[in-house]
Amino acid sequence: MRTNHQPSIAVLADDLTSAADGAAPFVARGLTASIGRGRFPGNAAAVVAVDSASRSATPMQAIERVARLTTRLAGSAVLYKTVDSTLRGHIAQELEACFAASGRRSLVFAPAFPEAGRTTVGGIQRVDGIPVAESVYGQDPVHPARHSALADLVPRSIRHVTLLDAVTQQELDSQIASIEEPESVLWVGSPGMAAALSRRFVPEKTRPPAVDGIGNEVLVAVGSANPRSHIQADHVQEALGVMLLRGPKAREQDPAAVLRRIAEAAARELQDPRFGALIATGGDTMEAILDLLGVREFEILQELESGLPLGRARLGGGRLLLLAMKAGGFGSDDALVRAVSRLRGTTPTLRTDSQ
Repeated sequence: MRTNHQPSIAVLADDLTSAADGAAPFVARGLTASIGRGRFPGNAAAVVAVDSASRSATPMQAIERVARLTTRLAGSAVLYKTVDSTLRGHIAQELEACFAASGRRSLVFAPAFPEAGRTTVGGIQRVDGIPVAESVYGQDPVHPARHSALADLVPRSIRHVTLLDAVTQQELDSQIASIEEPESVLWVGSPGMAAALSRRFVPEKTRPPAVDGIGNEVLVAVGSANPRSHIQADHVQEALGVMLLRGPKAREQDPAAVLRRIAEAAARELQDPRFGALIATGGDTMEAILDLLGVREFEILQELESGLPLGRARLGGGRLLLLAMKAGGFGSDDALVRAVSRLRGTTPTLRTDSQ
């Protein structure tokens, strides 16, 4: 039963980009959203998303965190558990813990994200037509995709399960709109599901508050080893000459050390008030930087584009910092160029002062 202290829509994610991606489509339709890092955020909002940071944890840590946070979120009208669209992370363990603590009667599993080339056909998750475990994501040095079949990731303890195929967003929207008794469902999916849920539960779209370009500089941090991230980094450096921090293009044996160096350098630079915005590629990258900055929660303002949410955090001393983030393998070659241009006001964007 929902209480006055519960948001209408709750999102539980295993990393920070998933939390922001899960909330952003609802913000695009006019709702407010707050993100909490490992905890329920203090700011009241219609949508609350919590990052359990469990993708980088051990399986037992993931189970404990998910069970604890689900108990806190279970009273919400809509409960949405994100998974990576390439099926990385402790998915089976987290689904079992989340479902047990949710009080829901059934589970709907739909990780397709057609806009990013992630589709589900015959219960097999694919990236650009290739089963995910056989794609580059199966070789990820930190979080490899080990399964392509959705059924392999559903615990036997969950008896009422619906697996959804989808090759277009419209197909996914239609299927999710047709499912009855939505408050009894634990919804499980990626940004494609978040978009479909936002259309089902917020049928009247309201434009978010207008925002202006910032006058401050933008710092870009690329911690992902995905080749697409480095192509995007090359483009933004050549086109716009921003301050760019990134690791080597070749995968190193100690990716944690690379991430630590990038995060420490970014945190040092962001002490300078000339920076008004941070764009980070890879959820681990943004998490590491926010840890050093002492940021435990922030609000989501809008999406710069699909899969690239923009938030706003308050640093020590009250200074505001815009935060844009995206998954490492997502987006076109000029995704970072477009994001920086929007933040600078080359196209309509956001301002950092409160409305």
